[in-house]
Amino acid sequence: MPARPPPMTTIAKRAFGTSTPLQKGPHSARGAMSAWLSGPGAVFKQPTGEPQYISSYDRSTWERKDKDRNPDAFVQPYPFNRYFKSQPVLTDAFRNEIYARVKYRNLSIRQVSAALSVSIERVAAVVRLKQVEKEHVARGGRLSTFLTKALDQMLPVIDVPSSTDGKGRSGGGGAFEDIQELPIHSLAGRQVFVPTSESREFTRADAGKEFGLPAADVMVPHPDLVTLAKERFENVPLEERIVRQGERDRLEKRRREAENQRANERKRQKKVIEVGRWKWCLTEAETGKVGFRYGFPLPDRKKGHVKIPTHVS
Repeated sequence: MPARPPPMTTIAKRAFGTSTPLQKGPHSARGAMSAWLSGPGAVFKQPTGEPQYISSYDRSTWERKDKDRNPDAFVQPYPFNRYFKSQPVLTDAFRNEIYARVKYRNLSIRQVSAALSVSIERVAAVVRLKQVEKEHVARGGRLSTFLTKALDQMLPVIDVPSSTDGKGRSGGGGAFEDIQELPIHSLAGRQVFVPTSESREFTRADAGKEFGLPAADVMVPHPDLVTLAKERFENVPLEERIVRQGERDRLEKRRREAENQRANERKRQKKVIEVGRWKWCLTEAETGKVGFRYGFPLPDRKKGHVKIPTHVS
C-alpha cells in the first residue's frame, strides 16, 4: 500500500480585485492634497475671524485678492459655482440698533427700514426675535451665542451704518439689501390687450386698473421714497422737500395713532378666557345690532322685484 501524501499546510490565496492599488506617491491625488495642505493650504487651518473662501485667493500665487477690485470673490464659497453668493447677515450691534429705534425711539418699522436700508420684513423679524430674547433673559435664561459667533466668521456681516444713508461700515459701502422690491401679484401674471388711442397717456395707474391692482408706485414697500425721487427730479428746493416730508411724517404718525386706538378699543371690547391650551375670545353683542345677516333677509329671491338695471346714473 503506497504511503499517504503529507497534508497541505499552506493556504491558497488569490486576489479578486482588478483595479490598481491606490498610489501614495507624490504624483497621486492624495499626495498632491497633502502637499497642498502643507503648503499654500496651511492658511485655512487657523480661523481669521472672517470668511476665507478659496475663490478669494489667486490660484497661481495663492495670495489674497484685492477686495475692492474683486468683491464677488469674497462671497463665493464654491469655487466652481460663481452664481451662488453668500448673503450677508446683520451683526448683533446692528440688530440692537434696529430694536432700540423701534422700541425706545418709537419709530415705525417703515421709517427704520428706509433709514437703514433693511427690508420691512427683516426689521419686523429682528424686533420680534429681540423681544423674545429679552423676555428669555428676564426669566433667568441663558443665551447660546456660540452659533452666532461662528456664523459671523463664516458669512459676510454688515455692521451698524456710520451715517443715516443706510451704508454699513463692513459692507463695502453699499446698502444691505434692496428695500424697494415690487411684490409680484398673481393677477399681474396674465396678459391683457387694451385698445387705446395714441393721444391718450397710459400711465402705471391705468395699467394697474386693468389688472385690478394699484399702481406700482403705491405697491412698493416705500412709496415715500418714490415721492422724494420725483420731487428731486422736478428740482423742488430742499427746504420745500423737507417741509413736505415733515407733513407726510405727521400724517403717518396720526394714522398710526388712530390705528392703535382702534386696536385697543377692539381689545377692550373682547373678553379672553384661557382654558389650558385654548383661548376663547368673547365679544358682547346686541340682537338688534348684529347685522342684516341675522335680521331681515335680503330680497334677492323675492318675486316681483326687477333686478335688471333700468337706467344708468
